[in-house]
Amino acid sequence: MNRHEQEVIVNAEALQTLCSQLYQEVGVAESDADTVAEMQVLMDLRGVHSHATRAVPRYVRGIINGDINPTPALQTLEDNAASVLLDGDRGLGHLVGVRAMNIAVEKAKSTSIGVAIVRNSNHFGAASSHAMRATEHDMIGFATTNGLGVNVAVFGARSTSIGNNAFSFAIPAGEEPPIVLDMACGAAAAGRIGTAGLYKEKIPLGWALDSDGNETDDPSKVAAILPAAGPKGSALAIVMDVLCGPLSGGLMGINKHYQPGDAPREKRVSAHFFLAINIASFTAIAEFKAEIDQQIRMTRQATPRSGFTRVTLPGEIESELTQERLANGIPLHREPVRELEQLANELRVEIPWDRV
Repeated sequence: MNRHEQEVIVNAEALQTLCSQLYQEVGVAESDADTVAEMQVLMDLRGVHSHATRAVPRYVRGIINGDINPTPALQTLEDNAASVLLDGDRGLGHLVGVRAMNIAVEKAKSTSIGVAIVRNSNHFGAASSHAMRATEHDMIGFATTNGLGVNVAVFGARSTSIGNNAFSFAIPAGEEPPIVLDMACGAAAAGRIGTAGLYKEKIPLGWALDSDGNETDDPSKVAAILPAAGPKGSALAIVMDVLCGPLSGGLMGINKHYQPGDAPREKRVSAHFFLAINIASFTAIAEFKAEIDQQIRMTRQATPRSGFTRVTLPGEIESELTQERLANGIPLHREPVRELEQLANELRVEIPWDRV
């Protein structure tokens, strides 16, 4: 069965409405539920399904189980002119991240650079959904996160020893879409490996190891994800972990997993790091954007090598997908859609499309 036969087309607005209502049913305020649903649907539009609405049932059940706080009251632990340290109060990582990046942006307006670090949070979705928020204010955005433990083997190791700590840079342009880098430090995001398993597809060798320490192309046998570009991805993962873990007063991923000691929960769960750079503090915004536009256009003129039809920039394909899917709907695997429908049935929320 090919991919298209396993998928159903869903309208973006209908999908966002359903997801928002599901969150509201478990105690998330309407405006907050709308925000999280919008961020997750955006990732489906951009083709990043591993960090999109597929995760809604997991988050909603996390709220029901008491692992996620639907109404977090963020606590300011440290506050300086250009930086802030926050306690996320076990909230939805999307909401915590939005509030933290907003603070970083506000600080950058007066101090050129704003940093917000959050501990005691939860999975915050795609890093780019936070970094891109800064571009709306003519700023460069950066976001990274660590998680509950480890799923990547440090370069040279066969066992898991670091988290797949994703990060994103978002750079505003003028007439062109922003440049958006969003990457895991492993050869692939865990969710992308999960996507391959969902479609009964193999993964490329070089992505992961099995329990015997051998490379595998079977998503179901993955025991450790390999670092992207060998030692480079491994080093990046460690650096991202430092920005989120020890800098927030928490633990590195390897210590969370293997040696947490008596560290309290808030130091052992997800933490995030957000940065906003105010372009106007360094150069004229119009000149900056014009130069970025020129760089984008010149790069597109590069001659494609064998096996490629064109040259693209980070985030360009995702931007094009967004426009196409807004017009024609989002192709989603039937199984995650069924899980959304099942959750809607349990919570007695109306499903705004014909059942799969």
